[in-house]
Amino acid sequence: MTHFGALFRFELAGARRTRTVPAFAAGFGLASMAVAFIGLSAGGVMEVQGFARTSVSLLQLTIWVVPMLALVTGALAGAECHELELMATLPVRRESLVLTRWLGWSVALGAAILVGLGLAGGVIGLLAGTADAWRYLRLIGVALLLLCATLSLGIWIGVMARARLKALAIAVAIWFILVIGVDLAAIGLLALLPPSKAGWWLSILLMADPVDSARVLGLSLFQTEVVTGPTGAALRRVLGGAGSWAIVAALAAWTMVPLAMAGRRFARSDL
Repeated sequence: MTHFGALFRFELAGARRTRTVPAFAAGFGLASMAVAFIGLSAGGVMEVQGFARTSVSLLQLTIWVVPMLALVTGALAGAECHELELMATLPVRRESLVLTRWLGWSVALGAAILVGLGLAGGVIGLLAGTADAWRYLRLIGVALLLLCATLSLGIWIGVMARARLKALAIAVAIWFILVIGVDLAAIGLLALLPPSKAGWWLSILLMADPVDSARVLGLSLFQTEVVTGPTGAALRRVLGGAGSWAIVAALAAWTMVPLAMAGRRFARSDL
């Protein structure tokens, strides 16, 4: 545990020294405040949306930006694991090197999300009141779950690819598939399968995509099931009220399984 704590502090310090974390925190905070401010009203005065509308609006930004950043950052961090020859000679398991790398970046990027959305939330609370603030807090929770899952997937991609450029290319391709490709596949399933059989297949497809899972989870928390899309509607028909817990379990699996696979792969790699 002493070695694990030392490795975690080392990885966290390395993540904090990069420009990625402060840039992400500042950009996310500015984007959140920009979404909160709507256009000029009839009286020519800038208005601020409350927490409920801002949360729904920011959800779309979250499911596009957070996976891209996490996949790219994780892929580069995973590829760089093969450059840790000196660290690998220490009396620690190689799986611990992968785990602490994921944990360090999760804490650093998670703190950036908290800072960025927290600053915007403070502005919204001062100018528009604190009604429905719990919805905004749940948005932050969804963003953190999505961050942990896609960062784990990115690290596995990097460990498998080894080279940074290859890992980066694969991460971008996976991001495109998760954000757009799965929705296109869902539309195709709706066209091919009868309604009686489509529900289960669409639910499985939803669980197979952490980005789509986060989107449906966020919309269900904000009581906007009408726009959850075909996968969200199918999950609600199949599992009912337990669907949200199933999505949380799927995101947890997306966090643990790729991370375990990355650790096992790195442990068998020849540095």
